[in-house]
Amino acid sequence: MIDFYRTAQNSARFFFPVGTDEGVRPQGNVVAGVKWFISRTIPAVLATGLLSCGLFCQQAGANQINGSVSFSGAATVSGDSGLGITTISFANPSWTVVSGLGNYSTFGTPATFTSFSFTGTGTGATLSGPGTPQGTFTFGTLTYSFDLLALVNGITTSDTMALSGTGIAHITGLNDTPISWTLAGSENNFTFDLSGSNTTPPGPPTVPEGGSAVGLLGMALVGLEALRRRLRSA
Repeated sequence: MIDFYRTAQNSARFFFPVGTDEGVRPQGNVVAGVKWFISRTIPAVLATGLLSCGLFCQQAGANQINGSVSFSGAATVSGDSGLGITTISFANPSWTVVSGLGNYSTFGTPATFTSFSFTGTGTGATLSGPGTPQGTFTFGTLTYSFDLLALVNGITTSDTMALSGTGIAHITGLNDTPISWTLAGSENNFTFDLSGSNTTPPGPPTVPEGGSAVGLLGMALVGLEALRRRLRSA
């Protein structure tokens, strides 16, 4: 087993002279020197650990999807909401991207949408089978898609609709990100809008990337504290 106290003494001789004053043990100055070294090492370890954690967290945040996108196209509704199951059908390939910001900076790209159904009306509207892929399009080497998670509000008539809800956006190379969405229009003129959302999607908890940095920082501090106590008892 490694004697960290003896190792620290041997290392300290390179930096601190050993005193022989009366009433002071020969290793006294070594112990004081090591304590001085630790008193300056702990703040440095703390600063390094916090900086590493910040960089990891910043990198994780940089992989989130940012921006918004609007689609335009034709759709039909099965009837008035609240009368059993209501189904929204999309006329593919009429849907295209009409505007986009951030990671959605595309224009005129064709998109494909999947039909979905819900029950109820107004704030009581509930998706049938939430979490299924809803829309997708490809621009260059990237594939964009999103899933519907829940309805916040949903009202339809025979030729109009106004729905809003939450979902999850996917873009190649980026982290899945919560979104809010709206679908509205009448007759054959409808828009489907997506934008960033602060709503956290349901699912198992995940460990942030900064956790590794915090773990290493904790291990370093435990080791320093053990050495400090050993020196205090000397």
